[in-house]
Amino acid sequence: MRITQVRAIIVIGFLLVIAIATSWIAIANDSQTAEAESCPPGAVPVDISLAEEEDVSVRVLNATDNAGLADQAAAQLSDYGFEVIETDNSDQEELASQVEIHYGPKTVADAHLLRSYFAESTHIFSLDNENDYVEIILGPGFQQLNTKSDARNALSVIGWPEAPEGTCAKE
Repeated sequence: MRITQVRAIIVIGFLLVIAIATSWIAIANDSQTAEAESCPPGAVPVDISLAEEEDVSVRVLNATDNAGLADQAAAQLSDYGFEVIETDNSDQEELASQVEIHYGPKTVADAHLLRSYFAESTHIFSLDNENDYVEIILGPGFQQLNTKSDARNALSVIGWPEAPEGTCAKE
């Protein structure tokens, strides 16, 4: 090798080492990442990362005179991958809509996912609800769940879960 070739290799190697070191320092000292916000006093932290069907437990209740409606909906939910823990009749006589989704701080993201499967639903959040499952109450007018592809489309429209009043989001 000639001396000019050796000199060029040394200069390129030196510049490469400087570029790698500069990149490393820039990445390590990046100040653009957002600091995690802490919860205000009295707010309950809730997980708002989107749930998968396999991770969601559901209790399905029938508030209609149609026998077996909860079982039919539960079978569909099971087919979609949800864990149905119970089906039963509801004591509730009047509903706010065709379907009510009852949930608490432990199941905010789960209820949000279920919302995409029930087109005409009302969402009822309670800070006092300590269940680790979402309760679905089927009322008059309920006919069927959305298909999995329709639910994905609905999810893209309704967006990501948000922390309900009295709570704060934790990642």
